[in-house]
Amino acid sequence: MNTAETGRLGEELAVRHLKRSGYRILAKNWRSYRHEIDVIARERSTGTVVFVEVKTRTAGSYGRPADAVDANKQRFLRLAAESWLLQNGGIGQPARFDVIEVLMPEQRINHIVNAF
Repeated sequence: MNTAETGRLGEELAVRHLKRSGYRILAKNWRSYRHEIDVIARERSTGTVVFVEVKTRTAGSYGRPADAVDANKQRFLRLAAESWLLQNGGIGQPARFDVIEVLMPEQRINHIVNAF
């Protein structure tokens, strides 16, 4: 499995996890001008809009997947989230940023709520 396939599988697993955890998926791979958000969901219990970055790593990969969501990546995610909220009437709604780590090949999920 190449890197792109691994990433797609990780995103699929993350979406399944979110659905099982009571989230409604609003968008996948949503793009603004230059930025992409892997998953946008609404937490059913609170109504919070959740912008999710999915990071998938295979055995032997260096470091925790969430470590790749550095300050620069966070800035881009915030810009994209602001764009989505403007386009979808979400300004003023509760929102947060989560990171979902997917560790392969065991398909282990680590959902980091309010990651930044």
